[in-house]
Amino acid sequence: MHFSVGDNVVHPHYGPGRIASVAQWKVREEARAYYVIEIPAQGLTVYVPALKADEVGVRPAMSESSLREVLHTLGGKPRQLPDDYKERQEQISAKIRTGQVIQLARAVRDLSWHGERAHLTKIDSDLLKEGWDLLAAEMALVSGVDISDSSKLISATVESSWASMAD
Repeated sequence: MHFSVGDNVVHPHYGPGRIASVAQWKVREEARAYYVIEIPAQGLTVYVPALKADEVGVRPAMSESSLREVLHTLGGKPRQLPDDYKERQEQISAKIRTGQVIQLARAVRDLSWHGERAHLTKIDSDLLKEGWDLLAAEMALVSGVDISDSSKLISATVESSWASMAD
């Protein structure tokens, strides 16, 4: 995929950012283009070879319509997670690693719900924080708000689904 300066993107390991520039460097006497991605939530600048962006897993940030779908997913009925912690953590980790925003929203929703009805292990809590932080950062980037505001929106959306399930 080709990106341009100013494009909002998501790096699978560092989260959402913006293409700040495209740098040219010589490697073994050959000029190569690198995307310079600023990741504000991490305070990082990441350099990704333009020809390997797809291989690395850099993807465009979600669209406005995807944001609506994410909120719908977060507010939907949670899926029961396995009681076996190893199986549960494998499922959640796999969803987070996909890099797909809807899978990330499902992981946050389901693990949040699980935490309301059962104890979360340290690894469960770490996975929930990782997924939540990635989702909030991408939502903030796309909607132009602070990450804390996106995090509050995630919380309110998830909690409203719990209230509707209790009715």
